[in-house]
Amino acid sequence: MADGQLRLLKCVADETRFQILLTLKKGERCVCDITDELDKEQSLVSHHLQALRKCGLIHKRREGKKIVYQLDPLVLEFLADVEKLSNKLC
Repeated sequence: MADGQLRLLKCVADETRFQILLTLKKGERCVCDITDELDKEQSLVSHHLQALRKCGLIHKRREGKKIVYQLDPLVLEFLADVEKLSNKLC
């Protein structure tokens, strides 16, 4: 059980991955939208999207030629809880 929790925390602890989660909090995005918003290379964003998918934090779907990414609904709650906790502790 602790292994899964550690894997989840390691996944969100990366700054770029956390920025991607915050971007997706605003709604679905394709890779090009995320790269533009974060001003990061497409290959780097794709690498982190794959890691977030592997952790189960985001989902993808095809929309024509684009792949669109979205947060798992539980992640929205998680991000809200992280914000509350950080405001309280920091």
